[in-house]
Amino acid sequence: MEPVPCLACSTFFTPRNKLQDFCSNPNCQLVRKNLWQKKKLATDPEYREEKRLAQKKWLQNNSDYWKNYRRKNQEKTTRNRSLQKIRNKRKKNQADSQPCKTIGIAKMDARKANKNRISGQYWLVPMIAKMDAIEIFITSIPGS
Repeated sequence: MEPVPCLACSTFFTPRNKLQDFCSNPNCQLVRKNLWQKKKLATDPEYREEKRLAQKKWLQNNSDYWKNYRRKNQEKTTRNRSLQKIRNKRKKNQADSQPCKTIGIAKMDARKANKNRISGQYWLVPMIAKMDAIEIFITSIPGS
């Protein structure tokens, strides 16, 4: 098989089969696993429910985890509380100018995607002619 670019790190590797898109680097495998899990959570209600029950069971068995963590990592706790106050003030200022439904608590996957963002690294892979893939970098210029 011909070498192909890894979807995570863009380095070329020789896949073991036609379905392999990620190299064997542990960081790339972590990216692959996270993508799989995100897709599975979005499409499989049974898997989502099992994961929720497992997290609930873990929390019941480790109910004092966060209390112990905060006690052991006091400087991280202090830093996070300070930063959270700043985030809350920012949200409050934004809420004054426009209505906002969120409260001042950090959430996983709460960021909004910027639809106009095209900057980044891309691979141009020919689909018809036998040519090597070309790595390109696209950067948007503000104000244009």
